[in-house]
Amino acid sequence: MTEPVYGHLEFPAAPAERPYAYINMVTTIDGKSVTGMRTEDVQDLGSSLDHATMRTIEATADAVLIGAGSLRATAKLQYAPRLARFVVSRSGDLDLSSPFFVKSPENAWVVTARAGAKRLEGRAHCLVAGEADVDLTEALRRMRVEMGIGRLLIEGGSELNASLLALDVVDELFLTLAPLVKLGRTTPTYADGEALSRGALLGFGLLSSISVGDEVFLRYKRLR
Repeated sequence: MTEPVYGHLEFPAAPAERPYAYINMVTTIDGKSVTGMRTEDVQDLGSSLDHATMRTIEATADAVLIGAGSLRATAKLQYAPRLARFVVSRSGDLDLSSPFFVKSPENAWVVTARAGAKRLEGRAHCLVAGEADVDLTEALRRMRVEMGIGRLLIEGGSELNASLLALDVVDELFLTLAPLVKLGRTTPTYADGEALSRGALLGFGLLSSISVGDEVFLRYKRLR
């Protein structure tokens, strides 16, 4: 099967203060999101079917958001020209010659703090949110209110995912389980970050579970 597993995906309307946000990731059975080291390309983890499904999910979004580490580890990363794309970087230390910025540059943005924006002044579009550190809540507000973004797809890495989950601004999770085991005490997972307390665990309801060959495609919705 090479056709994506999801047909016509529908989502609720976005709230007024931020986009409707969903994460899509592929992990091993033991939850790891890389096959090599954290800084190495991870595009070999999912199958061709997973890649096709990823593009289908991307097609539903108005914009995509990734972390600086993910961009550095995937030098050839690029998206459909019409898709607004944001990379989070507090420092602004990014390779501006990558396809992420070169292809349809008018749609490439750096979500950064004030110091990072100063470093990138005149070299890249910046969405400034925060003084010393990036304020993700403010960044999402500006995406929605000022840029009209209704659907935001998040594609990692694990620290960015964790930060957004901890803020409870993620509405859905897509997860492809690859039939592999990686292991590793410090290997990145779907979401890392600081652990939530037992009383603060986030609950999700299963929307769909689709098995194709040895892969499983899961979709969850946040229960609020």
